[in-house]
Amino acid sequence: MRLILLMTFVAVVAIAVMTMLGTLQAVAQAANGKDDTPMPEKFRRITYLLLILLMLGVTSGLLGAA
Repeated sequence: MRLILLMTFVAVVAIAVMTMLGTLQAVAQAANGKDDTPMPEKFRRITYLLLILLMLGVTSGLLGAA
């Protein structure tokens, strides 16, 4: 039983490491490319801030509370 648990733990750690490496690789590739969106930088920054405020409101229970 201990061998099965150990092998399962090793598999989970390996999957987690591979996922993190894949994410880091995708982020590095995205950083190399130029962002060609038609949205202006100022508008993009405002919408990002509003998204953060919305997430904080929902998680704190101020928005969407019943």
